[in-house]
Amino acid sequence: MGELGHWQPILTSRELGKAPVGVVICGRELVVFRAGRTIGVLEDRCPHRGMRLSRGTVTANRLQCPYHGWTYAADGNGESPGTPKLRACATHFDTLELHGLIWIKEPGVDAPFPPVNATGYTPLCQLDYVVEAPLELVLDNFTEVEHTPTTHALFGYQLHKMHEVTTRTETTVDSVRVINCGPQKAVPAPVTTLFGIHEGDDFVDDWTTWFSPVYTIYDQWWADPVSGTRRPVALRVVVLFTPIDDQRTKLFVFAQSSAPLWGKRGLFLLLKPLLRRLVDQEVRLDKVMIEALADKSVALTGKKLSRFDKALGENRKRLAAIYRGETRPQPV
Repeated sequence: MGELGHWQPILTSRELGKAPVGVVICGRELVVFRAGRTIGVLEDRCPHRGMRLSRGTVTANRLQCPYHGWTYAADGNGESPGTPKLRACATHFDTLELHGLIWIKEPGVDAPFPPVNATGYTPLCQLDYVVEAPLELVLDNFTEVEHTPTTHALFGYQLHKMHEVTTRTETTVDSVRVINCGPQKAVPAPVTTLFGIHEGDDFVDDWTTWFSPVYTIYDQWWADPVSGTRRPVALRVVVLFTPIDDQRTKLFVFAQSSAPLWGKRGLFLLLKPLLRRLVDQEVRLDKVMIEALADKSVALTGKKLSRFDKALGENRKRLAAIYRGETRPQPV
């Protein structure tokens, strides 16, 4: 099973209107269109003469090629108006529209669906980005915390106390989990009030990465460094990584907060735009740093790795084995 054998997001629902939309996913050119209540995703190439179907129109719930008027249903079955008995079939994909995203996978493949929502959490926002870097390097950044003192504005650790930050990596055949704990970096007073952070608190960043599709679920909270007592506010962030091609990666981010949070619902609604901006700021800071890399080769050979980088090699094994369908790794 290759990269497109997993349920993975390719487009937000808001980006797909009445007209077909061309996308590139895993180096493949695809066309997405609405066929009534159904979503169609086909290879963006007419089987007749190779025209891009994304340049066509949707007529009677069928995608019409702009070159000769051949039409295709969501399942790829095609018809020629000039040769009615002729049948053509375009490569198609299974589709779902869920959580404000359009998802695809190869037909006939049994694949798990990522758990975007969780009980006890309130959605804050859903964001998406294109990062000009390969999947491996984007995932590298999102699965280590050594960059948080210098890259992030709010959530992370103090640079002069990075030696105090503990990090532990746990692996299974299908996942890589990293648990980090250390002194929270200084943040503005309104932020400490908003999230209930006390001076001297530890920031706990506990995440697990899965590889069908590639996504990471972050559980983040603050705790008293002596007693270990957790503060009442917790965040859950889900980041889905979809490669566009060998040099670009699309991110779909879902941020959620523990509920009930910040008192009455009216206050939460007032705070929601601010919380969205805070999440967006943190992800954009990651994006800027990743895109500034001088070396965008994905090989780890020859790179001097630190104790915070153990997950990188473990991720590589599972990307190859699970996501790309090569030899399956054994538990470490």
